[in-house]
Amino acid sequence: MTIRKPLTILIALILLSGCIAQSPDAPAILQPTTQASTPTDPAAPATALPQAEPTLEEAPAPTLPPAPSPTTAVNSPPAVILFIGDGMGAGQRQAATWLALGQSGTLVMDSLPVHGWAQTASTDHDVTDSAAAATAMSTGVQTNNGMLGMDPQGNPLTTILEMAEARGMATGLVTTVQLAHATPAAFAVHLEDRDQLPEIADLMAGQEIDVLLGGGEDDFMRWSDSGCYPGIGHQANDNDLVSEMIGRGYTYICTREQLLGLNTAIERQVIGLFGGDEIEAPFLPTLAEMTQTALEILSQDPDGFFLMIEAGQIDWAAHDNQAEEAMRFTIDLDTAVTMALIFTLEHPNTLLIVAADHETGGMTTNLDGAGSLRQNGPFNMPDGTPFWVDWSTNGEHTGVDVPVTAQGPHSEILVGEYPLTRIFEAMRAVVAGD
Repeated sequence: MTIRKPLTILIALILLSGCIAQSPDAPAILQPTTQASTPTDPAAPATALPQAEPTLEEAPAPTLPPAPSPTTAVNSPPAVILFIGDGMGAGQRQAATWLALGQSGTLVMDSLPVHGWAQTASTDHDVTDSAAAATAMSTGVQTNNGMLGMDPQGNPLTTILEMAEARGMATGLVTTVQLAHATPAAFAVHLEDRDQLPEIADLMAGQEIDVLLGGGEDDFMRWSDSGCYPGIGHQANDNDLVSEMIGRGYTYICTREQLLGLNTAIERQVIGLFGGDEIEAPFLPTLAEMTQTALEILSQDPDGFFLMIEAGQIDWAAHDNQAEEAMRFTIDLDTAVTMALIFTLEHPNTLLIVAADHETGGMTTNLDGAGSLRQNGPFNMPDGTPFWVDWSTNGEHTGVDVPVTAQGPHSEILVGEYPLTRIFEAMRAVVAGD
């Protein structure tokens, strides 16, 4: 299936979420347990176009494809789509639900049939960081905070992305923060220090990951150059990673218009960098648009694909105790999940997982405003009901379990309570053809 662009992503979310909110069979919502930068013209690619704000008039509402036939199911290549809401605990999911849909609504991510809870501790801390947590998901091995794709002794581990590549599957990483940031890096490189972003970018660029979409242009540019966005590169020794990748056959893009203009039926390797550092909010392109493009390209591979998509700035907003941003970034993620769910209707051999690396901030909601000193609000539900958001910490990570929802082959092993490494086991079973 090819989902054409541009698409009114917001309408897709409203359509699917509205149906879920009204369905008496929808699962109950999970409850908690304890300005875009404008590219500069001089160095932009020749095809670069000025960015424009998306409007609801750009395209008609999407039409859901019919349910797959038995023939489609047999012929559908294996695929894994892993969404990671960085810092997204049950509180973030509930607050986003109340803001977008009200108390009776259910996010698309929470409508997936399999529900579980992941324990997030690393080997050396009760409270993990993103590097160790993403490594647990990418390799099935717990490690120390700060380490990427390595065990606690510093030995490199084989990641699920590398396993997929070894089986001839296409691979992709998508994020709203820097591509060299901890979560995507843990699927692609092996380092003891997550803070070495230029080295991570160098290692990532040297692999044959088919689709790379996110921020962090500066990490891929040599120190003397300025690319599509203000600021100069971070690569020393005259490394120009973007030029190197173009020389190996990659298409480089840096604007939303270029992303939406890709002929995804023929593109095979794309790197898109949409900010010097992170992609600035409001995201252009959106996480849903990047997800859609990645799915269109990767699904051309007859051997299947692995795709990790990170909503990286939920964590950043929660670090600042900024409830409105945390909720809106969670809704952005849910819109992207909607695109993946539409994809699975004609690709039923797809394992779809929505998880988190950890929770940030200790976010909870209440209806009476009698909360902590770190309270945000009031916010209004669609029916006008006010609610408030409380934070139990001043923006620190917490050690609570995080919700996991899923559907597709081998998703049943994600029921219950388990360490983050269980997510790897479900993905490995699909990639290995079990």
